[in-house]
Amino acid sequence: MMNILIVHGIGNYSPSLAADKAADLLKETWSRDLHEGASSGNGDDFNFSVSVSYYAHALRDSNAQGVASDARFNDDEARLFLAWADAYGIPREHAQGLATLPFRQIISWLSSKEGRATDAMTSLVIRFIREVNQYFTSESKRHKVRSLVEDDINSKHPDLIIAHSLGSVVAYEALWNSGYPVERMLTVGSPLGLRGGIFDRVVPGPVEGLGRRPDRVSQWLNVSDRGDIVAVPRLLSRSYIGIGVDRETSIGLFAFHGLSKYLRSRDVYQLIRFGDVTVRD
Repeated sequence: MMNILIVHGIGNYSPSLAADKAADLLKETWSRDLHEGASSGNGDDFNFSVSVSYYAHALRDSNAQGVASDARFNDDEARLFLAWADAYGIPREHAQGLATLPFRQIISWLSSKEGRATDAMTSLVIRFIREVNQYFTSESKRHKVRSLVEDDINSKHPDLIIAHSLGSVVAYEALWNSGYPVERMLTVGSPLGLRGGIFDRVVPGPVEGLGRRPDRVSQWLNVSDRGDIVAVPRLLSRSYIGIGVDRETSIGLFAFHGLSKYLRSRDVYQLIRFGDVTVRD
């Protein structure tokens, strides 16, 4: 039986639910997704248990603006947005303007560039910027979020940690402080390599331009969809020492970032089950 702990990413706050109930709901969803992924990878005999490390309530600001709001980025958010835009390949002359324009105008540029006329893309970028900014600019929230994940690692004793999106940033920091050794960490859709916005701000920070695998983790695997707009840059081994598998994959057309699509994919199942990309029949 493989004991899996999932550290969620952005967009998982459930204001109407207590934290334990929100975690249970995510657990049910992602357990089904994992079973589907196992079926696609001929893994009918794959036995696992799932728990979810839920921290969204600790990051939430009660007076935060809604994602769909036409309010502007504040200064910290704008700097993070520009770092992301540089890494994503948006020309700086466009990005400078987008960082200060209302959100409804951001979508027209992004949709035109990507050929994706959808509000979902804009909502995802805004949510990413705001939640990451909350994590890095409020030390009290950062400490509380990281402590929740550390406690879950130490109490649940996972064999595998699946850390998605912002959750990969939290898990990376938490694993340096947790007392429990983890066999494997799989980061999916991770923005840990975003220089000028995330890579330079994680603790412990890079040494001579490189971060490294947490000492308590035996094997670090990383995978990102080629179209994942949060996982920028996608390959983390260019920024971190000690990553055993680092690859791009495809989880489906217009699957921007969601964890469910990752968990259902055959490629990700192979990494979860075997810790490498070898196809097992």
